[in-house]
Amino acid sequence: MGIAEATAPTNALQRSLSRIGRLSDCTVCLDTGFWLTPKGKVWDCPNVMLGKPHVAENKAGQIVRRSAERLLLLGEEIISQEFQLAQMLTRVDGEEPCPRSIPIRFFYGDTNLTSAHSLRKLHSMIENLRKKWLLPIGGRKAEPSGYWVITELEEYKQWYRSVTSAPITQLSTIHKNAKHNFPHFAEQMELEFWRDLEPEAND
Repeated sequence: MGIAEATAPTNALQRSLSRIGRLSDCTVCLDTGFWLTPKGKVWDCPNVMLGKPHVAENKAGQIVRRSAERLLLLGEEIISQEFQLAQMLTRVDGEEPCPRSIPIRFFYGDTNLTSAHSLRKLHSMIENLRKKWLLPIGGRKAEPSGYWVITELEEYKQWYRSVTSAPITQLSTIHKNAKHNFPHFAEQMELEFWRDLEPEAND
């Protein structure tokens, strides 16, 4: 399989991102600097390896690459759809996140899934990126709604404060996620957790 055939899904992803004005210069790697080969390996973008002009890898791309390489070191298989979703989220940020309609249309637009089923599957992929990949994926229901890769500590803190009422299993995932990406803040989360469990002092 040649590079052109292997990157056909990336070209389709590029077309999806055009709907939110987030086109990339490199159609092979979406400006991340790396790609998923047909054999499931994470390699430098072929254009980088050939010495062609290429934009610098952004922070979100660096975080995704680190997580993908960690999975491979653990002997985990990288699911292509999860990789594509992570790639998609490197093109956006907290100010202009990726509306969930974009990945839903990209992954399930040609299927017979109901909108509710498609949304559940997207939520499952997002949770896998947070739990298995340990990616700091932010999400927001209020406008501008959508998902993105969190790259800064203060932004992660702000997102965490907005989800503290989530189920305990989800909070456990968020804590593991924070330990991987923002370890000092994870310690703060632990202190706050135990402080909240302390009984109130008697008068």
